[in-house]
Order: sequence, then structure tokens, then C-alpha cells
Amino acid sequence: MSGLGLEELEKRKIELERMVKDLKEKVKIIEEKYEKAKQIEDKIFERMHNSRDESERALLEVKYARISEKKKEIENKLNEMRKRLHGAENELEEVKRTIGYIKPRTTQWVEEKA
Repeated sequence: MSGLGLEELEKRKIELERMVKDLKEKVKIIEEKYEKAKQIEDKIFERMHNSRDESERALLEVKYARISEKKKEIENKLNEMRKRLHGAENELEEVKRTIGYIKPRTTQWVEEKA
């Protein structure tokens, strides 16, 4: 960050803001997929728990195993996206702070009355 000029930092800030926005959208989509998979898993578990038929229960166990695996994959992807989002937000804050240090401040002159 320290080797970049003000213009480069402004460009990086815009790029990071866009990246943060995209990552937030992706996290939201993945969270929705995760919740949907969790609901399906709960429904299958409930049906499996209430089933007395062994063949139906075996079929439900297979479905339950598949949806559990899918849910874990989605959860891992969600955690990865959250980490990327956190890193991008931290870098954006650092760039904003650096811009604040580099950017010249405007001063107002106060005239004293004699």
C-alpha cells in the first residue's frame, strides 16, 4: 500500500468496493442455498425417523446422506466466501485509511480582527 500513489489507491478503492459488493451478493446466495439444503435435510430426517417401512427408511437414509454431504459442501463454500469477504473489507478499510493520510487536507484561514 505504501508504494502506491493517490490515484492508484483511488482505483484500488473502487475495485475493492466493487469486489466487496459482489462477495456480499455471493454470500447471500450461498446462505440461501445452505438454508434450503438444511430444510430438505430436516424434512428427510423427520420422514426417516417416523418411517416404519425398512425399504423406505433405507431409501431415505441414502437421500439423507447425499443431502448432508451437499450441505457440508455448501457450508465449506460459504465459509470460504465469508473469509474472502472479510479480507476484502479489511483491505478496503486499510486503503481508505491510507488515502486519508495521503490526501491533502483543506484548511480554512481565520482572519483576526484587529
